[in-house]
Amino acid sequence: MVSLKPGVTPLPIILGYFVIVTIIIIILLLKAKPKFNAIDLAIIGVGGALVAIFDHIIGDAIFLPSGIYPIINPPVWFRIFVFFITVGVVRKVGSGITTMAVYDIVSDLLHFGFTGEPLWLLEDILTYGAIVDIAIFITRGKIFGIGEKRDQLLLAILEGGIIGFIFSFIHPFFTYGFFAPLIFGFIPNQARIMYLFITYIPGTTFVGAISAIIANRVSKVIR
Repeated sequence: MVSLKPGVTPLPIILGYFVIVTIIIIILLLKAKPKFNAIDLAIIGVGGALVAIFDHIIGDAIFLPSGIYPIINPPVWFRIFVFFITVGVVRKVGSGITTMAVYDIVSDLLHFGFTGEPLWLLEDILTYGAIVDIAIFITRGKIFGIGEKRDQLLLAILEGGIIGFIFSFIHPFFTYGFFAPLIFGFIPNQARIMYLFITYIPGTTFVGAISAIIANRVSKVIR
């Protein structure tokens, strides 16, 4: 049985996830053969940059006491909000990983520098980006109920909430639990990992549902 001792997410779990997701994304891209037009690329470029700005500039500027943060987590919530709107407008397989690639590069330019690359890039595109692209493929481009003839609101809430819930695993187990220790050389606290996971779930699930509803509405106006 694989354990989390002394706090680092085990390498077999990380490698297994990334190998499987990489294979899935390659298959989906080959099947879908997405063709981005100039408008799609513009939306992805602007959207990815806005995700970085809302996350690392606007979100990080909001100071919250440690007892409230990360239960209330503006950077992550803004990231989900702008990301969902961007992919909700494009709705093509590949838009998720491409948007997150732009987000990662702009984030490095604005905030982090390029320490730890390309690991951060791989994490962003194969977690947040890949999860959304899989959802786009499963829904046949009608993610968040966009384009459905009925029950759009219900589908948006359901799909956005599920994706938001899945996102709650990423920072605790992938970022803090593996990549950050690998890059910066520290041993994470297992109790902190579980605390982050538990506190992320309500917020990312709720914000995911709300963001999906807004993405549904915005896509109708833009498209």
